[in-house]
Amino acid sequence: MLISLPRRDQRENGELYISGLLSLTSRKSMRSIAATAGGGAAEQRLQHFISKSSWDWGPVRKALAADLDRALDPLGWVVKPMVVLKTGEHTVGVTESLVPRLGRVVNSQRSYGVWLTGDTQSAPVNWRLRLSGEWLTDAGRRRRAEIPEWVDADEGEVPSAAAVALELTRGWSLRPRPVIVDAREEDAGALARTLSAAEIPFVLRIGGATRLISWSAAREGRAVRLITAQHLAEGAIRGGRPARWVGRVGPADRGARITGTDVVLPPGAGTPPLRLVGVRRPGERRARELWLSNMTEVPFELVVRLGRLSERVDRDFAEISTKVGAMDFEGRTFGGWHRHITLSAVAQGIVTLSAAHDQAVDRPSDDHLQIV
Repeated sequence: MLISLPRRDQRENGELYISGLLSLTSRKSMRSIAATAGGGAAEQRLQHFISKSSWDWGPVRKALAADLDRALDPLGWVVKPMVVLKTGEHTVGVTESLVPRLGRVVNSQRSYGVWLTGDTQSAPVNWRLRLSGEWLTDAGRRRRAEIPEWVDADEGEVPSAAAVALELTRGWSLRPRPVIVDAREEDAGALARTLSAAEIPFVLRIGGATRLISWSAAREGRAVRLITAQHLAEGAIRGGRPARWVGRVGPADRGARITGTDVVLPPGAGTPPLRLVGVRRPGERRARELWLSNMTEVPFELVVRLGRLSERVDRDFAEISTKVGAMDFEGRTFGGWHRHITLSAVAQGIVTLSAAHDQAVDRPSDDHLQIV
C-alpha cells in the first residue's frame, strides 16, 4: 500500500503509524502511536509525516481499492457520512450545523467515505472532507489549515456524497458498481440528478416526505402534482405482491410486501424515469423502507438488497473503523486529516482482507448477477 511513497523513511513512518492504529486499544493520538516506538523523536517524525509531509494520499487509496476490489468482489459502493464532534473552531472543516440524528446543532467535522461493500464484508477506500463556504472563502482559514488551491470555492455545487463516489470512476481502474447512499438526511434530488448525469447506477434511501411526480402523469402530459414518496409507495403497495427475497432473510421480512412505481424528480418535464421501491412488513400500515433508483429494469428485491448494504457498512464502521482511529485525528490541517484517514483505511483494509483470507466465504450464485 505504501510503495508509492517516494522515500524509505516515509514508508517506515507509514508502517509505524499503521501498526499503532492496529495495535493500540486507546485513542489513536500521535503521542500514543509514537509511544509504541519510544516516544520523543518518534512523535516529531510522525507529526511531520502526517501534518507537514508532501506525500500524496491518492495513490495509496487507489492501491488499497484495487486490492479490496479483487478480494471482496463488492456488490456496491456505499457512501457513508462521518460526523465527529469537536470543541473549538480551529480543526479543519469544523462548523456549527444541525445534525438530524442528534436532533440539535453541534460543533462538528463532517466527511464522507465510499466503501467497497458485499453482503459479508466492507471497507472504505476514499474520503472527502466537507468544507463549508466559511472555510472555502476565508483566506485566513484556508492558509492556517493549508487547504490547497485545487479545493475550489465552487466545489459545493456537487454534493459531497456524490463527489466522493464520482472520484472512483476517474482513473481508479475499478469495476463499476451501483452507488448506495442513505439520503434521508441529504438532498436526495441533487444526489439523483448528479449521479444520473454521470450515468452511474444508484440506490438512495429516501424519507417519506420526499416529493416526487408520478411518471404516468408526466408522460401523459397531465398537470404536474408533487406527491410524497410515502403516499406514492403505499398506493402502489396496496396492489403489490409478497417479496421474493434471495439469500438469508430476517424474520421481520417474511411476508413483507414489496412493489415499485415509476416516478420523476421535479420539475418533471424531460426528466428520465426513476423507480420508487417500497417495503411494508406484516402488520405495519406504512412502508418502512423507501428506495429511489435509476435501475428500472432490475427486480425490486435487488434494489432493496443493494440498498441494505449500507447496514453492512454501519456494522463494520462501529466494529472496525472506530477501533483503527477513523475518528481520532487531532491535527488542524487539510493534508493531515487526509493522510490520517487514508492510513486508517489501510489499517481497516488489513483487518478486512485478513478476515477474507481466513474465512471460506461461499457467496450465493446470484451475487454475480450483471447489475451494471
